[in-house]
Amino acid sequence: MDTMTPQKKHSPKKKGSSSNPAPRNETVAHGGADTPMGACSSNQPIGLAIDTTFDDTSVAILKGRREVLANLTLSQYADHEEFGGVVPERASRKHLEAIHPLIGKALNQGGVGFGDLDYVAVSNQPGLLGAILVGMTVAKSMAYLLTKPLIGINHIEAHPYANFLVHGELPFPLMHLVAAGGHTLLILQRDHFDWTIVGRSIDDAAGECVDKAAKMFGHPMPGGPVVDRLAMAHAPHPHPFPRPMLGDPGLDFSFSGLKTAMFYFIRDHREELQNGEIKEGPALAAFFQAVADVLVAKTLRAAKLHKTPAITLSGGLTASGKLRQAFEEGCKKAGVTLYMPPPPLCTDNAAMVACLAAYRYERGLTDGLTLDGYANLMT
Repeated sequence: MDTMTPQKKHSPKKKGSSSNPAPRNETVAHGGADTPMGACSSNQPIGLAIDTTFDDTSVAILKGRREVLANLTLSQYADHEEFGGVVPERASRKHLEAIHPLIGKALNQGGVGFGDLDYVAVSNQPGLLGAILVGMTVAKSMAYLLTKPLIGINHIEAHPYANFLVHGELPFPLMHLVAAGGHTLLILQRDHFDWTIVGRSIDDAAGECVDKAAKMFGHPMPGGPVVDRLAMAHAPHPHPFPRPMLGDPGLDFSFSGLKTAMFYFIRDHREELQNGEIKEGPALAAFFQAVADVLVAKTLRAAKLHKTPAITLSGGLTASGKLRQAFEEGCKKAGVTLYMPPPPLCTDNAAMVACLAAYRYERGLTDGLTLDGYANLMT
């Protein structure tokens, strides 16, 4: 979870210049209808981006702003399943095992060599510091050896750029909802590199809350897809799960109480759940409806307050079909334009990192080899 720092406007600063596991559960974006292969001319810059902020190792090759030549992601879910959550040290070691073969495969798929790269980008915040340092060390080594610019990327700032990658230039100002396992944030973006966090979770992130609810029913990580599938398939149980802080006039979120409400629901209805009188599908559907109601209402409130005609979604939780459906209905009713990337680009991926890096490269916003990594969100 991000640190509870005061709201602060962000503006750019111009700076100076083992084993070989096969990729598993990889996400590959290579052109297509939303990222047309002919969208960039041959003289567009080519960048390689790395993201190792949590438990996914991801490498992407991007030409210009939108032409994805390769986007490969190796998930570690199976490596942490027995622990019921991500073990930071284990995640760092798995990144070490995966990063070099993944870079080689990305270059091969993209049809480019190291000499074709114009810059190297890497997520340097926020996340598991040990995991971040793996990606940063590799990126710094490449930038040094290739004498190419190094670009440090804020992973949270990069999430909304999955929408720029797919939809092209979007009209500012924009209200972004970034909803994932570690963060739930409302970000007002006035222009590229000019953004302010206007709302955030004061305790658990929405994605974490959903994962924990699934775990209470015995489902392994990640629990989000399980809850989403059940929410799409079942009508919600009539139990009145709370909508935390929905009546609060502010834009902050709170989800720990909702998680506690699910704990007490299971405790108080254990017999009905065991004999089948109450099914887990409707129970989790009711729970997720509460999550969706809060996210939709708060995001629309933020858009109205800050007079943004459009909303974007990003982050792993926004891959949820039920949540996307709720936003489509809410935005249509409110007359607000909605932008969403396809589900594979909602979760952590290096393509979104590369897209933001491309904009920074164009502006000359690069970093030196003294670039630092941060576990917390430094706005």
